[in-house]
Amino acid sequence: MTPRGLGRHVIAWVVAGGAGSIMFWLFQVLTGGATITAFMGDQIVSAGGYPTPMAVPLGWAVHLGVSLSYALLFAVVAAAAERASPAVAASVTLLAALVLGWITAVIAPPAISVTIGILSGHGWPSEMLPLNFELGSPLWNHLIFFLLNWIIQVLGPRVFSQPAAARQP
Repeated sequence: MTPRGLGRHVIAWVVAGGAGSIMFWLFQVLTGGATITAFMGDQIVSAGGYPTPMAVPLGWAVHLGVSLSYALLFAVVAAAAERASPAVAASVTLLAALVLGWITAVIAPPAISVTIGILSGHGWPSEMLPLNFELGSPLWNHLIFFLLNWIIQVLGPRVFSQPAAARQP
């Protein structure tokens, strides 16, 4: 991979993580639920005894960190599939996006418990929220997050790496 190609992948990863983070939050706002940014920020500040104004920046910092981490995980999967034919790479990474969306939705509640415990200064929690196997909004939100990552990290580089003449109808 050339430095230019690597740069394109890094840009796609950061854009996908940032866009996915905003989309995740917006989905929660539009569906009328509490947002993960507000919940995490409030819980960390409350449990850690931090100043109340820190809730919003802490909530967003955690949310962006998780989103960028998930996007990086997907970037690794996309990079591993890159040498396959375009159809195989698109299919394999689409399947990976769906699987990662489901897995991250399942493990989100205990991961939230651990994050709050550690960032509030209490360490690993003695009790954690249970795994989430429900087919509700959290699952859809995670699936949409990874599908957006698939579009940006897998389809985007293939489209934008073609000469301009090839992209025109």
